Amino acid sequence: MGTASCHKWRVRHKQKRDMREREKQQREKEKEAEEAYQQAVREHASHQSKRTKKEMKRNYKKAERYNYNKREFFLKRWFKGGKKKRRTTPATM
Repeated sequence: MGTASCHKWRVRHKQKRDMREREKQQREKEKEAEEAYQQAVREHASHQSKRTKKEMKRNYKKAERYNYNKREFFLKRWFKGGKKKRRTTPATM
């Protein structure tokens, strides 16, 4: 009976190790993809004129400002868990 439990431990240990390896590989792929994307952006910008580069930079900053201040999607706001607002009755005089 002792060998069966040891076998289970080895299997679980191997599964965890394999999962960590897959996650590490996934992170490396994401990092490489991000680097390739940034390189493509730099290359694209190098083909533009000085005026166009300035315009692209300005539009990028404008989009960042707009998207940063956007409200959350309405369905997420409606259905997110949390405290419900209570209706208050007007105070009687």
